[in-house]
Amino acid sequence: MLEVDHVNELGNGGDDIPEIMIALCPNCHALKTRGSNRRQLRTALHRIARQRHRAFLAGAL
Repeated sequence: MLEVDHVNELGNGGDDIPEIMIALCPNCHALKTRGSNRRQLRTALHRIARQRHRAFLAGAL
């Protein structure tokens, strides 16, 4: 089962838009939210989410 993650957490003022949402397994979601590398992981996931969203809109996926 995958969980939808808001890369910029809603509780911290993040937006509820598909461009910055990504599906993660529960373990990765926990690491991204509470892990010691969460800032680096959030940055990487933000980049990936935007790239995939743009590719989807362009019809590449």
